[in-house]
Amino acid sequence: MIPGNFAYLHDKRMPAHFLITILELAEHHQIKPHQLIRGSQLFLEDLAYPGAQVAPASVLFILKKLKRELAEQPQLALELGQRIATGHGHVLFDLWRYAPNLSGALTAWASVQKGIETLVQFNVERHQGKLYIRLTESASLSTQQRMLFEIVLSACRLLLKEQLGAQTWVKIELPWSQPGQDLHYPVYLGEHVRFDAPRCAIILSEEALYQPFKEASTLRFAQAKHTAKHLLHPPQLLQAHLRRIFRKNLGQAWSLEYTASYLGMSPATLKRRLKQDGTNFKLLVDEVRGQEALHLMDLNQWNNSQLANTMAFADVHSFRRAFKRWTGAVPSAFRCGS
Repeated sequence: MIPGNFAYLHDKRMPAHFLITILELAEHHQIKPHQLIRGSQLFLEDLAYPGAQVAPASVLFILKKLKRELAEQPQLALELGQRIATGHGHVLFDLWRYAPNLSGALTAWASVQKGIETLVQFNVERHQGKLYIRLTESASLSTQQRMLFEIVLSACRLLLKEQLGAQTWVKIELPWSQPGQDLHYPVYLGEHVRFDAPRCAIILSEEALYQPFKEASTLRFAQAKHTAKHLLHPPQLLQAHLRRIFRKNLGQAWSLEYTASYLGMSPATLKRRLKQDGTNFKLLVDEVRGQEALHLMDLNQWNNSQLANTMAFADVHSFRRAFKRWTGAVPSAFRCGS
């Protein structure tokens, strides 16, 4: 059965198109949809009406079953991503398809990802002529994180190639090791793939931001934004909201008491709500800071002192201890490994 300790995952706030595509892929591999959704607390009839939404918990449950049923298909998530990208009607990817350019697509995505649950957040950054679209989770996804990242990476890369042309340079960075047999990665993600990277990211030339999209349509883009607006489900998830706040304010020393005051609630309420989400305050802050430290160290080639100052550590020694807790290695070992 679906685990019940992640209360936020049971709220129906994810467009059903995503789940429909999962079921279509299952049928393609001779798995009947009703078998796949058994135990998910869903019925096929739930997906039949326009604008249907489902709980992220149900999607994660079905993805896990599909992966188990098709364990001999290592390209499963990447194939699913391409199916989502090519299937019209997925509101979030329609925003990419019909936007005037990549800048418009990213702006539209940012405006809706606070109210439509995608389980994956986009963090966009320019650096030395390159555009980094970094993927981070909106909640602790454990073993499902890699699969979800692969789905989104595959979908976005295909859309970018279709919109900007096959010759557009796109690099993919993956924070996991290269598999023994990884022939499916070049097929779905291209030849420029970096494994054991300090982040999960799509990297393009900054010039790609304003290059016109081939399928750009003012009317269809407006329609996609209108559809997305009606799917918004405020308030945004607490854990996702906190992750965004912590990333944007790395120089702030976030304590439980200060964060609770910032949110207008008591420390006890914040602790309780995070416990319902299957996490706690210390773990959440640590996870975000660890991800940002690896990203900044690699991107800017900063030393320990620069990182400690940027991330509001009391001193360099405190940063080194935290870094070892995050990665199991001291910063110098990580730099040598990179």
